[in-house]
Amino acid sequence: VLDLAMKGDPSKVDMMVGDIYGKNSDALEKIGLPSDIVASSFGKLAAKQNPSEGIKEEDLARALLLMVTNNIGQVAHLNAKLYNISRIYFIGTFLQHNVISQQRLAYSIDYWSKGEKEAQFLEHEGYFGALGAFLLNQGIEHDNQQYKGNSNDVDPKLKKKRSMKRSFMSRACH
Repeated sequence: VLDLAMKGDPSKVDMMVGDIYGKNSDALEKIGLPSDIVASSFGKLAAKQNPSEGIKEEDLARALLLMVTNNIGQVAHLNAKLYNISRIYFIGTFLQHNVISQQRLAYSIDYWSKGEKEAQFLEHEGYFGALGAFLLNQGIEHDNQQYKGNSNDVDPKLKKKRSMKRSFMSRACH
């Protein structure tokens, strides 16, 4: 799929800001958005009478990969903002040979944080997920708060946010 995505053009599938406002519109300058930012993933397909017309597998693969990557980046950025973290480390096999997603994550984190946060990618990250789980349960002191993977150790304000999130997700799923 990555080989397909390398050849694809997501602008044939995704609705871009420039498709809505025009590529060189004064409106873009006023709202401060570049024309090549995604406004709606797969938005052009919904607007077509025959969605598959003129679309290649490569275009779909690239658009799908970027949609997933954008969501990962947005969640990572929001968590970094919540925990006041400036460097976001991305690990895992999804990114191992995935230059497209690495570039998009780096761009997205920089864009959403206005340059205050930075995406980091490790060269030999194969076991960092397991290492993180191990360290989480070692009771290591950090910023005068002990992290043991136990919900009783979490800041009460954060507990309330998590509780509200679970409540919202529960209502949204039913």
